[in-house]
Amino acid sequence: MKISEIQIKTYKIPLPEPVEAYAAGIMKAFDLVICKITNDDGIEGVGYITVHENQGLAISEIIKNSFKNILINQDPRYIEYLWQLMWKNVHYAGRGAPVSFAIAAVDVALWDLKGKCLKEPLWSILGGHSKKVLCYAGNIDLNFSKEKLLTEASKCLNEGFKAIKMRLGRQSLKEDLDRLESMRNHLPDEIALMADANEAWRVDQAVKAFNEIEKFNLVWIEEPIKPDDFSGYKLLKSLGKVPIAAGENLHTMSEFNFLINALGVDFVEPDLTTCGGITPFMKIAKLSEINNLPVISHGVHELHSHLLSACPNASYMEFHAWRVDDFIDGKLSIENGFTSPSDKPGHGITFDFEKLNSYAIK
Repeated sequence: MKISEIQIKTYKIPLPEPVEAYAAGIMKAFDLVICKITNDDGIEGVGYITVHENQGLAISEIIKNSFKNILINQDPRYIEYLWQLMWKNVHYAGRGAPVSFAIAAVDVALWDLKGKCLKEPLWSILGGHSKKVLCYAGNIDLNFSKEKLLTEASKCLNEGFKAIKMRLGRQSLKEDLDRLESMRNHLPDEIALMADANEAWRVDQAVKAFNEIEKFNLVWIEEPIKPDDFSGYKLLKSLGKVPIAAGENLHTMSEFNFLINALGVDFVEPDLTTCGGITPFMKIAKLSEINNLPVISHGVHELHSHLLSACPNASYMEFHAWRVDDFIDGKLSIENGFTSPSDKPGHGITFDFEKLNSYAIK
């Protein structure tokens, strides 16, 4: 079996309304990069990643210029070998960042192709543990007024979510605390609440915030400080005030190893798009399991539903604001706080490319 063709396309997907996070600012759209890999039997695997607006083309170019020639005529069943081949080919340009996004798009396509060839769903070929995936709504954003914050939370509850994450990082801690208190009072006691600071604070500011936030009984506070300040995370975790989630902005397995070894995290949060795909995600999940830590996810929830279904230490999966629901067949549904991955071969996601064409960048 050989890879006979690789196609890459980038799309700009508008968001239903602008959303905001402290580190990223206002976001009105996101880029969707799709990689198709076809084998010599004509079977096609589809990989995709989402990234901030105007960044997708750079990732597409890495695939076209650095990966395409070295992958053609390779055996697509050797996913680990091909991952290492791509990694070594671009390591001088940077271990992580756009490189990891580009590898991820290819890696997902290879896993999808594998599942289709075996006629098995991705969650099954990754090992299979539980098809019930606990999830939370992650689209309660920083730019929302307090009234809209609560209205959106109610919508999420009506959709079947039993856990909600809101963003922090307003102009003052006082304002963050006021919004947190309103949200906690608005939600029924049995609804879990998380908060995401998106790197809003220095360590000293985070210490102060943790002392104030402890009373709200959050499941976790996410990315309170810069993602690679491992000593800072160790200090914050040692306070014992609020559990910490981190990892969505780490791009290599080594970085996760540093974070875990620093004893700086309670919920390990890889994102397959930022860490290099399914192949490293599952290794990070195993590393977390070895250290008796739960693994959670960020973004591309259709794909992460398969991965967390194969992890015995899986905790919550995020339903992200960057959704491709309007362009795929078989979007995920929520029932009593849980979802389940597709049983179709591969990841089971079929894009409507005719509909996507009007959003194509290149």
